[in-house]
Amino acid sequence: MELISGLFSLEDDPTTLEPELAEDAPRTRVEELRRVIEKAESEGVDSEVLDDLRQRLEEFEQETSKGLTVTVCHAVSGAVVAVVRARPTDTAAVLREGVLKETGDALVAMRFLLGSRVLKQTETLEEAGVKDGDSVMLIRSPLKCLTASFDGTSRVCLLREGSAPDDEVSISESGPVLSAVLSPCGGFVLAVCSGGDGSVRCASTGELEFYLQGWVSSAEYSSDGQFIAGASDNGIARIWCAKTGRCLHELSGHADDVKAATFSPDSSLVATASCDGTAIVYEAASGRPLLRLVGHVDVVRSVVFSQDGKWVLTTSMDATARIWCAASGQCAQALKGHTKALSGASFAPDGSRVLTASFDGSVRVWDAMSGDCMLLLPAENSVVNAAAFSPDGASVLVASASESFRLFCASTGDCRVTFEGHEDWVRVASFSPDGTLVASGSYDGTARIWSALDGECVQTLEAMAAPWLQHRSLQLEGAINGIGANVHSVGLALPLVLLNAGRTKVVRYGMRLC
Repeated sequence: MELISGLFSLEDDPTTLEPELAEDAPRTRVEELRRVIEKAESEGVDSEVLDDLRQRLEEFEQETSKGLTVTVCHAVSGAVVAVVRARPTDTAAVLREGVLKETGDALVAMRFLLGSRVLKQTETLEEAGVKDGDSVMLIRSPLKCLTASFDGTSRVCLLREGSAPDDEVSISESGPVLSAVLSPCGGFVLAVCSGGDGSVRCASTGELEFYLQGWVSSAEYSSDGQFIAGASDNGIARIWCAKTGRCLHELSGHADDVKAATFSPDSSLVATASCDGTAIVYEAASGRPLLRLVGHVDVVRSVVFSQDGKWVLTTSMDATARIWCAASGQCAQALKGHTKALSGASFAPDGSRVLTASFDGSVRVWDAMSGDCMLLLPAENSVVNAAAFSPDGASVLVASASESFRLFCASTGDCRVTFEGHEDWVRVASFSPDGTLVASGSYDGTARIWSALDGECVQTLEAMAAPWLQHRSLQLEGAINGIGANVHSVGLALPLVLLNAGRTKVVRYGMRLC
């Protein structure tokens, strides 16, 4: 026991190490701790003490494996923000964690530059070319919040502590709002109302710019902000000019209602999902149908592209998801295992895995190449309200029939963080573009912003005054990765937080830099 006490003393005060060991304190502690554990095990030391020692050993081993020292500097002033120890296999998330620990400024989106190149969410520091001793530039952007409500209003406000009334713009729509999304430039709000109206309004003043021609049941911007695609009536989808609202193309070919329409990442293609059991891929420039995806035996509920645009993912009421080649239309994989209809699906950011959510009360992670189920996550009370990959693909966020929701390891299924604080079921949850924040909407009428690192609630956003206006849909990610029982996916960028307070299905949410 004297040896253990001496070890804890060394850990608490590194200066007590011998001079020849001081230069390599973490490695010295690992060796010392291993020796102590071996001796303690042989002497039959209390298991609780041993568990504590083993945990410390694991922490020290992780520390000694960090071979990179990266300096994070402010992109404008050049001031040092944080010095971060990292492993070559870590992603940019470790840099964000280091900045958060130093600054505590959670309500911002972060991007890191190495030279003139933005570090991607999914690549490791080694893949990005970050070497020991390198400096990276930090770009921090303020977050805004867009709420859409069944009371016929949308609101845009600055997301910060102590927000003043002047920070909010209230927009009156023509009826209950089914969806709302900002344009890629952040200057306009695209809203779809239950009466079939689609409108574009100024995000700063709320003034109407124009209505979309024809009936609209869903709508989203192309990545370049030049076009809008969405589902319409009579079995068609439409492509509109994002500057005038004029209908450019009617996308025909389905024999029943269109459930969803989405652009490919480069905006060259539009894919639709229909109640006729098929999906169709169109050329966006001409509206010409290129491929019909046939294989499902029931309603196709959703359709999304992989981030490289090479694959199309569909979900169906037939309890399966399918992966299709976007070039040939061939079905590469049929993902079978769920026992009830699927509510949504998404690709991992790197395209290697697929996440599905089902009305059978489970979330599954699949290998996109082999079609094998890699992970099964049961939801609380057998209800999946929302599920999403983190921006780096390392975690899965699941909201279910509970006041709390959880963050799981995407590889092992272990619960990493539990978010607690809502007073009613969490309806939707999603990541910020940089993965450091999580936003949630609940039937208690509030939305909350949380730290993804420790589950701390950093801000609460009250919903509309009427108690029945409860959050129904929420997506905070710049890529296509949010799924849920009533959530369709959409691709946006950073960093505007879009929150919904409506009772009806709201289908478009994301974050946008303004």
